[in-house]
Amino acid sequence: MFIFVVAASLAVAWLRGGRLERLTDFPFRHVWLIFAAFTIQFFLHLPTVGALPLAHKAAPYLYSSAYYLLLVCFALNRRAPGVVWLAAGTLANLTVITANGGKMPVDGEKLVALGCAGVRDYFAAGSSLTHRLITPETRLPWLGDVLVGSPPFPNPTLFSAGDLLLAIGVFVLVQGIMVGRALSTAGETG
Repeated sequence: MFIFVVAASLAVAWLRGGRLERLTDFPFRHVWLIFAAFTIQFFLHLPTVGALPLAHKAAPYLYSSAYYLLLVCFALNRRAPGVVWLAAGTLANLTVITANGGKMPVDGEKLVALGCAGVRDYFAAGSSLTHRLITPETRLPWLGDVLVGSPPFPNPTLFSAGDLLLAIGVFVLVQGIMVGRALSTAGETG
């Protein structure tokens, strides 16, 4: 979903007369925190990591830590356009993950409706280090992966309210930087 959001944001900004080189010139600090967060999430999704017994014990803490890294990065860049949306989405996802033992709850019925019964079974077996199915015991299920993304997304997918806020934040950030109105403001306050 996020690759589509980034691509769409770039395309809209370009159509609005934005310049791509402004992204590299923008003074967004401590970007390494974002890469560290995504690296943690990437490794938690690898089947080889999931096969390690220690990984199941450490995963809830590692998964949550990725969101803390994002929050720190967004706090350090709080004057950048869209960061309030990014922080709100990150906080929403962190809240539901923390409330559910370090895993994002997912609507299993919607997974089946999307043709992802195998994924639902994988989550039901407890094999995922990062996701679990919504049950009657799930806390804050409405913050979990319960929203269905259909066209314009290339593939139907489930996402959370936090993911939606993150997508809005990415869009606002890219527009603000590439189109240029926010560039001078962020440079003066950074």
